Amino acid sequence: MFPDEAAFRSLVEQSSDTILLLDPAGTVAYANPAAEQLFGRPLANLIGEEFGGISTAEEQSDIYIPHPQRGNVATNARSTTIRLDDIPYTAVYLRDISERVQAEERLRQSSVALDAIDQGLMITRPDTTIVAVNPAFTTITGYTEEEALGHTPELQRTGRQEDEESFSEMRRILEREGHWTGALRRRRKNGEIYQEWLSISPVHRDNGNLIYYVAIFSDMTAINELRQLAHHDYLTGLFNRAALQQHLDEEMGRTARYGDVFSLIMFDLDHFKAINDRHGHDAGDRVLQQVAELTLDEVRDIDITARWGGEEFMILLPATDGDQAQVLAERIRKRIARTAFAEAGYITISLGIAEIPAGESLQDMILRVDQALYKAKETRNRSEMARKPGPREASR
Repeated sequence: MFPDEAAFRSLVEQSSDTILLLDPAGTVAYANPAAEQLFGRPLANLIGEEFGGISTAEEQSDIYIPHPQRGNVATNARSTTIRLDDIPYTAVYLRDISERVQAEERLRQSSVALDAIDQGLMITRPDTTIVAVNPAFTTITGYTEEEALGHTPELQRTGRQEDEESFSEMRRILEREGHWTGALRRRRKNGEIYQEWLSISPVHRDNGNLIYYVAIFSDMTAINELRQLAHHDYLTGLFNRAALQQHLDEEMGRTARYGDVFSLIMFDLDHFKAINDRHGHDAGDRVLQQVAELTLDEVRDIDITARWGGEEFMILLPATDGDQAQVLAERIRKRIARTAFAEAGYITISLGIAEIPAGESLQDMILRVDQALYKAKETRNRSEMARKPGPREASR
């Protein structure tokens, strides 16, 4: 009998965790009642047996305890040194985590179906410890499975104040509502900041207790690049023809509702074929890029500038009449005419301008501004205002 045995027993015998007391030789000197269920054996059979699962004081690890019916039972083992009658004993605390380990294994197995998708998968415990990721997680974040497991999503925080506020708001909503969907800026392993679209959902036991959070996310960088390619010209970065036509449809609807007008400017480069022939197509491409930059410097934020095709450009000017559009057209023309291009020297452009009233069809407005440009090309390096549409054209 230990001098403090009664006090010791009163503290540990009601514990749901198994508690063992090992003597200096590593044999079991005491086991609380919970040990009988964990080991599947009477307590009397445990006393005096050597326990080799954990031998070093202050150690913590996950170990497996053999059970005659359940097989190997996963436990979390912690140990500490206590002294009784000046003799050092090792107190071992064993917590049955087999249900958690089995659930994690089921999640890992179920995540196999998600391994082939390009969306990242991350599964965490309620304390946000990461227990499973899929290959797309590594592709997107740069962190391997080994580097992620056992850590938390904190390893991807950017450290920026605005991102910290967004992250904290996400956590508040998640705790309050149980789920969250939205965009966050995150950090890859290489330090690059990117934006991801993230959806977090809870997984509960049958009794309602939370076991895991499942997060599925996409790299919005790729999505934004695809959107950019779909709506923008690859060479100049301006809107492409399809995107401009979409904006034209929207502007036509607005003017039909409010009876307003808008204007179009179409222009192209004079003698552009000669530039390509003399300096090469690469030089011609660089001229087009610089023309696009100069044009963007002159237009408003609300104006839509597009590459219409080849060396032709189009500018949509919302809530702008023809006189205002002509002022802008002349400003662009003069800006380009006085610019020395590195490979092509000085170049000029010709511009057609059309004021578009409510009700005019898309086909008619494009035809009018194109005809104005054609007329300007007769002498080049000038702008030409399109004729006003007839009553029937304006009412189509």
